[in-house]
Amino acid sequence: MIRFDAMVGRFNRLNETLITDWIARGWIDAAGSGPADWRFPDGEVARVRLLYDLQVDLAIDEDSIPVVLSLIDQLYGVRRTLRVVMDIVETMPDTAKLRDRILAALAHPNADGPAAAADQPRRPGDATPP
Repeated sequence: MIRFDAMVGRFNRLNETLITDWIARGWIDAAGSGPADWRFPDGEVARVRLLYDLQVDLAIDEDSIPVVLSLIDQLYGVRRTLRVVMDIVETMPDTAKLRDRILAALAHPNADGPAAAADQPRRPGDATPP
């Protein structure tokens, strides 16, 4: 767990007002009743860095931040899922051949095939894919 003062010390322009706002909006989690005793889980440092970059450095509008956070959370979810799939693939017989096929398909995402078709934008009147 990281104390509030240690968290603020990591960033040049981070202050109590920003952290309080981020906690109130549910963008970050803290244990404790206020700045004097707030404690942040270690994983929240990365979340604070992301919010700091988005709001302070990149000046992203605060109304847009929930959308950005949602998309990033979804991306991380997909990465976790792919990591699980790859771990399962590694335990299967003939793993090298299967892994090579997966990596080849990922290396050429515009090649013909089911994955390529799923990534193509649909036009009005296109048949719904099976």
